[in-house]
Amino acid sequence: MNVIRYIVAIGCILVAAYTVALNWGCVIVSIRNKKRGINRHHSVVPLGSAIFAAFALIAYPGPQRYLLLLVPIMDIGNWLLLWLPVVFIRSLRDKKN
Repeated sequence: MNVIRYIVAIGCILVAAYTVALNWGCVIVSIRNKKRGINRHHSVVPLGSAIFAAFALIAYPGPQRYLLLLVPIMDIGNWLLLWLPVVFIRSLRDKKN
């Protein structure tokens, strides 16, 4: 039974790591496009890696299970969620002015 849990946890954390890699790739491509004057933006997926990491955390039977949380911490899409209240407050302040 533990073998199946390990396989499911590794599969989920690999999907989460793939999401992190894609999000960083989107940010890098967006920055390169902006420097070249191309007005194309590539968006990131917030919470995608966190959901799969949570599944991996639930399935993983090992003692170092909380190391799996490093994957969503490295995700720039999740970082952008931290900036969401700041952007919202700035937009409300700009509407008043």
